[in-house]
Order: sequence, then C-alpha cells, then structure tokens
Amino acid sequence: MEKRLYIKTFGCQMNVHDSARIAEIMGANGYVLWDDPKTADVALVNSCTVREKAWHKAISEAGRLRKHKSPRRRIVVGIVGCVAQQEGERVFRLVPGVDLVVAPDHYRELPRLVDEVLDEGVERALTGFDGGAEGDFLGAAPGIGSGQATAFVTVMKGCQERCAYCIVPTVRGPERHRPSGDIVDEVGNLVSAGVREVTLLGQKVNAYRREDEEFVSLLERLDAIEGLWRLRFTSPHPRHMTEPLTAAYGRLGTLCESIHLPVQSGSDRTLARMGRRYTSGFYRDVVRRLREARPDIAISTDLIVGYPGETGDDFADTLGLIDDVGFCAAFSFKYSPRPGTRAAGLEDDVSDEEKARRLSLVHERVEALERAHRGSMVGRTLEVLVEHVARMPGQIGGRARNGQIVNFVPDRGSFEELAGTLVDVEITEAHPHSLEGRVAP
Repeated sequence: MEKRLYIKTFGCQMNVHDSARIAEIMGANGYVLWDDPKTADVALVNSCTVREKAWHKAISEAGRLRKHKSPRRRIVVGIVGCVAQQEGERVFRLVPGVDLVVAPDHYRELPRLVDEVLDEGVERALTGFDGGAEGDFLGAAPGIGSGQATAFVTVMKGCQERCAYCIVPTVRGPERHRPSGDIVDEVGNLVSAGVREVTLLGQKVNAYRREDEEFVSLLERLDAIEGLWRLRFTSPHPRHMTEPLTAAYGRLGTLCESIHLPVQSGSDRTLARMGRRYTSGFYRDVVRRLREARPDIAISTDLIVGYPGETGDDFADTLGLIDDVGFCAAFSFKYSPRPGTRAAGLEDDVSDEEKARRLSLVHERVEALERAHRGSMVGRTLEVLVEHVARMPGQIGGRARNGQIVNFVPDRGSFEELAGTLVDVEITEAHPHSLEGRVAP
C-alpha cells in the first residue's frame, strides 16, 4: 500500500539537498512524496535555526501540521534538521503532538523511527553527530538525476570557525570532510543520469581537505568529468579563498562566473567582535583577485546589521564596502541572538528601530546595485541552462552562468524537449528578479 510523505523545507540549499535525500531514503521504504499534509502519512518539517525567525517558522509549521491529526487518521509529525539538533526532546514540550525529532546525521534511521512511532505509539528523538566516516555523508543514489538539469552534492559538513554570533557549529557539529573519490563518483553518476550543473555544498565548503587533497584539486578533478557543463559551490568562507582558488575562476571551464561570498560587515571592529578572523581589506583583496581572474564575475553576499556594539561609523563602513564591491545581490538581516553563542552574552544594544533603519538602508543600496547589474545585461547574449516553465504563458527559462534567472519564448520544441539543454538568449528586458530575452539568432 502506498504511503505518503510530506516535507516542508526551510533554510539553505543544504536543507533542500537533505530533503531530497530524505525522500530517497523513505522512498526505498515505500513512501511517495506528497504535497498535501492533510492526507499524508508522515509530515516532516526540515528546519533551520540560523536566525531566530527561522526557528519560529519551523516551530509554527510543526504546530500547524499536528492539527491534521485525528482519531480516524494517524499522521506522524516530525521535526528534522537544525532545530531538531538544537532542541532535541524539548520539541515534544514546545509542540505537543510532534512524534519525531531527528537531527541531520541520522536521516538513514527515519524509516525505523517512523515504524517505532506507529507500532509502539511512542515519541522518538535522535540527535548527535557522526564521525564523518566514509558512509556518513548523504549522497544521491546511483541513477538519481534523470530528468533534472541541476543537482547538489555534499563535500563536507560542520564548521569549526566559531563565529561569535553563529549557531551552526552547535547544530551541525565539527568539520567532517568527505572522501574525494566518493564526491567524484557521485558527480559522475549524476552526469551520466543527465545532470549538467552541480553545486557543491558545505557549511565552509572551500575549507575542504581530505587525505592531502584540497578544494582546488577537487574542483580540477570535477572539471575534467565529461558531460559536466557547470560547477558552483556554496558557502565559501573568505579566509579560505586562497590565491589558487581565485585563480581557478580564470582557468576551469566549468566553474561559473558567480560566487556567494558572505562578508557580514564592512567594519573591521565589528568583524573582530564577530570572530570572523579577516578584515574588510582582506575581503576587498579577495574580490580584486576574483575579478582579475574573471572580470565579469557576479558577487553576492550575506550582511548582518545591528550586531551588538555596532556604531553609526561601523555601519557606514558596511555601506562603504557595499559600494566598493558592487554586490549583485545580498541576503541581509537584523542581528538576532542565538542560544549558546558567545554573542548571546553581549548586550544587544542596537534598538529594533535602529536595526530596521539600517536594514532598510542596506536594502536600498543593494537593490540599486542589483538593478544596475541586471540593466547592464540588456543587449548581451547569455547562455541559459533550461530548467523551468516560466509564469508568463509560452515562456520557459533557466539560469545563466552568472546566476541570473532568464525567461524567454523558445523558437523550437517544447519545454520537455529543451529541459537540460543550453540556449543562447539575447537579453531584451531587465525585471526586478529576472531577465527576459529572445533566442539569439
């Protein structure tokens, strides 16, 4: 009998990847993905806790899902992901009616735990970290990838930076680096199944090192895989953007001319208080080297405003960095304390009103740069990897190598025929979140 699995995913691309692996694990045990939680047999919240708002979203969603339980229909409701690791069995008190709490390193146990909940009528929680051994990384099963143009591949997990504000080391554990042979094999299998673009994942992805193989040599091995057209990675740490790595943007054909490089602040004083272990000058030098290697590279970032002790001058330094670098996009947030971090013990002395004002100014500055960046592409021809049907009737679309979403009307064939192919598109219009164009002659 068919069993139905509903997954609501919050947070980063790593959680998107993990949800796909959960679906495969549960699929091998008779479950099919289902988009209606009211009629699901198992409903999971894949959670994020990097910010307080994300934590609340996950807890609220679990509260909504438990309402679909009834005496006539038993639904197993679970929280997986970072909130599961952070809270453990406390989830059962926070959200009565949740049956299952499973941290990221234990997803292979989900089928067994679900069966125990159903058979024994008990709650189950499983947290803690694995040792990073060969079998401890979730990879796509052989044959997975058919019908999809892009895929995520994990190369490492955990983080040992211990930035003062960041809860990631607490909920994802110490750094563990995957054997390079397993990574190369997984990418090769995905490409054989039809995947053309791969994004490498890790909390500090460019710090990868295993058995004397560093990140650059891993990129070189993947670049040599026949049939792989594009390669990306996220999220890198500025400290590990070595000269060989920045130079790779000028010599590896698959490495796309876009990078998301979190900076968090433009103030050296604030960066030191955050424990980021680099200066704004160091970050600017990384950007300079990237643009020397690839002048057209698109650079996006993460920014935190209102960090404890951030003065008006500190914030002005952040605005200055935004202008100097010319980011094409930024994820910017008001600081919120996370439990167990060093920053949680600092006085949160920037008012909510001032945080909101600073955030608005950052959004204003970055949005102007985004508009200019997209506007500069009008008249250019971009190579688009077809991935989706656009909202506008008759249009299909995908991403350019620089990360921009491009929609266009095909001059031949259907979406099904063109999905996973490359199309040269002449850009005719720039919209707030995408580009529009026509097939280049």
